[in-house]
Amino acid sequence: MMPSTRPACIARRRFRAALRVGAALSLLLLLATMPLAGTTATAEPNPFEQRDIEQRALESFKRMVRMWQEELYFELYDLGIKSTQARISRQDFAQRMVELSWVPDGELNPKYLKSVMRFRTMVYINTRILYRNKFNPEERFAKDQVVLLLQEDGEWRLDLVALIRSPYAT
Repeated sequence: MMPSTRPACIARRRFRAALRVGAALSLLLLLATMPLAGTTATAEPNPFEQRDIEQRALESFKRMVRMWQEELYFELYDLGIKSTQARISRQDFAQRMVELSWVPDGELNPKYLKSVMRFRTMVYINTRILYRNKFNPEERFAKDQVVLLLQEDGEWRLDLVALIRSPYAT
């Protein structure tokens, strides 16, 4: 009697294991497809939200440029992306900004100022910045630039290292 029940036990165990594997695969497939269906509809903002996001980022950028013009480097540092704050200290940032020969001059021209949202937390600012030489104020040049702003902790922030390089970057 023992030999005849043993194959049935093994068959039941294999069947249960196959059921568990099938259920796990079905659950995995369901979980893998659910976020795709749910996030595509809700992740993209409507046109009104997009304009609001772009406008807020643009206002933050204008505030950052004013800080730079007024040489408020410690306050400007606080608006840096956290990853760049980890790369450069507050004192080093301020020192390098003081050593720059060029600072933004005047108001940003709205004709050349445009924000482009990539994601809810990522906006590119296309602008033309007029620079003046700190040591020879008569010397000026204009430069078209693209500045990346990321939203961290509910506030728009910029790359500090890119800011230091901006008058010289090509």
